[in-house]
Amino acid sequence: MDSNLTLCVGTLFREINEIECLISRVIGSILIIVSIFSIIFNIRFIYWSLYHRDVRSRHYSLILSMILSSISVIIVIVPSVIIQCLFCYRLCSAFYCRFEGFVSYLNGCVHMFMLMMISLIRYATVIQKSTRKQFFEQHSLLTVLICWLFGLVFALPPLFNWNKYMPEGIGLHCGLNWFDRSFNSQIYFILTFSFVYFIPLIILFIVNIYVYCVIRRLLSGERTTTKSNMLLNVSDQKHQSTSYTSSSSSSFGSSSTTTHSDKSGFIVPVHLNSGSTQLFIRRKLDSIKMKHLTRLNRLKADRRFALATIFLVSEYLLSWTPYAIVALFYLFNMKFIDQQSVLMTICAFIAKVSMILNPFIYIATIKTNQLKSILYCEKCSCSYCRVRRNIITL
Repeated sequence: MDSNLTLCVGTLFREINEIECLISRVIGSILIIVSIFSIIFNIRFIYWSLYHRDVRSRHYSLILSMILSSISVIIVIVPSVIIQCLFCYRLCSAFYCRFEGFVSYLNGCVHMFMLMMISLIRYATVIQKSTRKQFFEQHSLLTVLICWLFGLVFALPPLFNWNKYMPEGIGLHCGLNWFDRSFNSQIYFILTFSFVYFIPLIILFIVNIYVYCVIRRLLSGERTTTKSNMLLNVSDQKHQSTSYTSSSSSSFGSSSTTTHSDKSGFIVPVHLNSGSTQLFIRRKLDSIKMKHLTRLNRLKADRRFALATIFLVSEYLLSWTPYAIVALFYLFNMKFIDQQSVLMTICAFIAKVSMILNPFIYIATIKTNQLKSILYCEKCSCSYCRVRRNIITL
């Protein structure tokens, strides 16, 4: 056996050179910083959400699931990877390698399915289909369980001889055995790339682009309606005294209590005097304007959620696509990729950082106003916290 080769979990690896060791130490240092930040933020968000139940989003359980997934990656995977990267030393434990590979792959699958579920929830909310919307709102925990169940479906087979988990890249982390050419492994790879990557990718792109276009169109229509209502309000205020004086004076000569329909479509009792009629019309217009403003704000919030989902999906795909491409190179037995095993380590590192930071990225994009209070423990400016501080002061 060549003295430059080392047997690790049934696989031969060459010795780590200086450049690979330097890259590994940089990766280990970044993982330490990212992991510490992510743990602090996740704990802060859970603590903050306990006191702000009224501002929880409709898919709060999915956010908690993302946090749980992030913490599991930090606890199970990061310590061994950091030790191996900083000391440029392979642990070569068969049991721990299988456990690390299983947890890593499980969380990767779960994150992809959760992103798809969040997109479907956003679709059901924007399209306003009551049955779909009620299903997702009443079964949010069920959607989380479905994501984890599908993740287990694709993460368990390598533990039962449908492929296997082994060291990959330069041997400092564990993943699937991309060199296995057995029939079971080929079937498993086809199903994995189809149902964990390509099909969710197509669904994510179609649903998110469609949702964003619908929200943009509805926002444009609501803004136009709001402007027309404001112009109508001004026009009615100018002509109220002339348009209703005759109807009010004619009603004094009649004993009946008939009604009069104004040009805005409101049914106005004709026995009202001019002052009462103006007050009645003003209240009606204010009511309609408030409804339109409420719907406009709701659509803006939906657009913010849609943009957050699109941003998270883009970030996640950009993080996992390099890993998928390198894995495909291994599957098609590209010769040059065998000499660049450090590329697999770098791509796997990017994917792990994505899983760790996904909760922060998603929460930061949908809760920009509360982000400072979550991160820096500042006083929250929401109505709940203001009332609570006033009560404590009194």
